[in-house]
Parts: sequence; structure tokens; C-alpha cells
Amino acid sequence: MAAMTSLFHERLHPGPFVVCIAIIFGVLLGAILTPLSEIVGIATAITLGAFFPALLVASSPVVEVREDVVAAGPARIEVDVLGEPRILNKADFEKILGPDIRPLDFRVVRGWISTGVEVPVIDPDDPTPALVLSLRRPEDFALALKAAQKKRAHEDSSSHTR
Repeated sequence: MAAMTSLFHERLHPGPFVVCIAIIFGVLLGAILTPLSEIVGIATAITLGAFFPALLVASSPVVEVREDVVAAGPARIEVDVLGEPRILNKADFEKILGPDIRPLDFRVVRGWISTGVEVPVIDPDDPTPALVLSLRRPEDFALALKAAQKKRAHEDSSSHTR
């Protein structure tokens, strides 16, 4: 089996402000031990100051479009059961996560990313009406998804003509 080509890949890592907060939190947590031992306090502050931001980055979900599947966090869904992606600007994104929220949508959302996409799921057997994804590059995701869908449709039509 050939390796799948990634058409789009984005890790939803935290922005600089969130990383700075994690560093400060780690350092302050380590500084609590300073009255017991200055060396232990400083070593713990440095260790935790590096550990918390690394944990944030390592645990950040990935959104990826491959030739036949979209991977969003833990979910995997084939491109041919997805509809037309709708790019969400900041106002649309706030609306879809606020007053227009649908409980059955599958969401991979990060508070520090204010744009994204909504992709309808057109599989009648799937109870999930749509994917709602935080993305820094929603236009690139939409283009990659359309390219994957077009390629998949072309492969399906050519396999039926044989």
C-alpha cells in the first residue's frame, strides 16, 4: 500500500500568549519550593517552566487532509462523505460556537484560534451533522479538501469504467 500524501497539515498549537502563561505558571509553581531549598526551588521552576509549554504543544491536536481522509484530532472521516466546506471568519466562528451551536457537531476547537471551517457530513448513516474545526489557514484546508474530493471522485469514476 502506498503512503498517503498529506494535502494539508496544521497542528493547533497554542499562541505565544498561552505559552507565556504556561511558562509563568510553571516557574511560579516551582518557586513555591524555594523556602524549602533554594536549589530545589530553582531547578523545579526551570523544569516546570519548560515542561508545561512542551506539554501544551505536544498535546495539540492535528488537522490533516490526506488523499482519502480528513483527520481532525481523534476523528477520521473519508472525504467523499463530506460536503462543501464553509470558511468561518471570527464573527461566524463565534456565532456557530454560541447562539447557533448544534450539540451533535464534531468540534476540534481551540480558544486561541478565532477562525475555522464548518464541513457538513453528508453520510446519512452518520448522526454527526458537521465538523467544526479551528484553523489558522481555513482557506488552505478548504482547497485541500476540494482537491481530495475531486481526486477521489475521479478515481471512483475511472474504476467504474473498467
